[in-house]
Amino acid sequence: MLETVACMMNRHVIVLLLACSLVAGCSGIKTYQDTLYKNLHIKTETDSGSMFSKVRAAVDIYRVDADCKTEYEGTVQLNNPSLDVGIPSSRLSYLVFVFARSGFLSSSSSTITYNTLLKPRVGYNYDITVSYVDDIYNVVIRETDPRTKKSCEIEPKDLNDCGSF
Repeated sequence: MLETVACMMNRHVIVLLLACSLVAGCSGIKTYQDTLYKNLHIKTETDSGSMFSKVRAAVDIYRVDADCKTEYEGTVQLNNPSLDVGIPSSRLSYLVFVFARSGFLSSSSSTITYNTLLKPRVGYNYDITVSYVDDIYNVVIRETDPRTKKSCEIEPKDLNDCGSF
């Protein structure tokens, strides 16, 4: 009798896990195919300020065409304190940094985004600091010429500014 109950419970667990994996597979989020020279160096810090909530950060990467239309290329989860990513140089990309906060003991959740156009120059590196600490989020992008070591902060550019690139 106990063996039958255990077998039925195992089947229920397997069915539940299969259903969860199918739902996750249909979420619409695809992993960014990061095969290019790593020109983005992203440092991430997240702290919700509470042990009852969690903050996750990610960046959605979009290709921007000559008509300023975007095409979703994929998402990079910013789970590690430091991560290198490659996006095409001399081509306009739209970066959407997503900060998602969720509570453990409640059903509350919130999402904040930081969006910017970026057209990386060939041979340059881009240091990006992404932070969400105590309900304050910040994204800073610095462009560095590795030959001269000169760097400057890049101001965010709205998608509506696409025609000026």
